Amino acid sequence: MKLKDIYIRDPFILVEGGKYYMYGSTDPQTWKGKADGFKAYVSDDLENFEEHVVFENTDDFWGEEQFWAPEVHKYEGKYYLFAAFSKGDGVRRCQLLRADNPLGPFVPYGGLLFPNETSNLDATFFSENGKRYTVYCREWTDIKDGEMRLAELDENLRVKGEIKTLFKASDAPWTAEVEEGCFVTDGPFIRKNSRGEYVMLWSSHGKEGYAMGMAIAKSLDGEWKHIEKPLVSDNGGHGMIFEKDGRLFVTYHMPNEPHMSERAHIEEIEEADGIFRLKRGSKK
Repeated sequence: MKLKDIYIRDPFILVEGGKYYMYGSTDPQTWKGKADGFKAYVSDDLENFEEHVVFENTDDFWGEEQFWAPEVHKYEGKYYLFAAFSKGDGVRRCQLLRADNPLGPFVPYGGLLFPNETSNLDATFFSENGKRYTVYCREWTDIKDGEMRLAELDENLRVKGEIKTLFKASDAPWTAEVEEGCFVTDGPFIRKNSRGEYVMLWSSHGKEGYAMGMAIAKSLDGEWKHIEKPLVSDNGGHGMIFEKDGRLFVTYHMPNEPHMSERAHIEEIEEADGIFRLKRGSKK
């Protein structure tokens, strides 16, 4: 199976043992209807992939629809899948799944990641210096101006302490309203640059449609400075950064619509003045 033949939104690539495991929103019922689960696509070269089912929905799982944006992170010898689900009411909430290997089977781990909130999604994971964090989105459908939030996690990957709002979607100069007074936050991903600063990829709707921009900060809970122009502005986004052969690459889905046309794009990036940029013409 070739990359161009795989329907996927929100691609996330785990590099493990010389293989590339690509996860994402892969269910044909992405927007409406009972969801089947999640798939992973495994490759040695990022050109040829094998399909595997890593999570199958069951009658005793609370999620029914809109299985969105899985990320898989290795922690303490286990693999944790962060994703959003809906019980059929159109409200999405984050939940962890866990497995012994990258291909699962993944099973629910714990309860809701943010039990006291409604409408949250796209939780990502970041750890350093013995501490664990998640950055996630409080949805615009709940609060109109979507927020990017930070929470520390304990050793069991449960929220610990106070949750902090990092910024609102309207704070970025490149975002545009999806409805009057409504701005979207989607798909955060954190990576440090060569200066030791934190760079966040995140997506929203921009002047030309769905887009993926960047923000930068000296500390995770500090002030985030938004880069003026998005990294991807032409109807694509929700991406992440990974390494291949010592080079940095970003993957994201494009186009954002129509449904089932979405494909993973993989492009090399380079760092300049602490900011990541597409290295146009250089592919995997």
